[in-house]
Amino acid sequence: MKTSRRKFVLRPFRRIPTWYTVYYLSGRVIGKGVAKNLSRIGLRLLGDHSLTPGTEVSLRLILGDTDAPLEISRASVRWTNEYEFGLRFEHLSADAAHRLADLITADVGLRRDKAI
Repeated sequence: MKTSRRKFVLRPFRRIPTWYTVYYLSGRVIGKGVAKNLSRIGLRLLGDHSLTPGTEVSLRLILGDTDAPLEISRASVRWTNEYEFGLRFEHLSADAAHRLADLITADVGLRRDKAI
């Protein structure tokens, strides 16, 4: 019987729980899903299509009714579990990287304030 062991990896960036709508596009697929968590380097997505590791996609995160969508020009699928998959951001514009960092910093600050 073969067993797999996962190696412990210390993540370099904080992940925040989210529920943002995400549209994703690859050469073969146009999909819609929900970002379940988000960091400065990637996200966990529950989508309406199953993708394979290595697939490259473009993303559009809907951050709210009044904010412009956050556009990520290229991300790659790192792992999958049926319709849930992890994406690593491969190319972000400077504006997108700044907005993403601000979003995460604001969320962490709100959580810290609630804990006090």
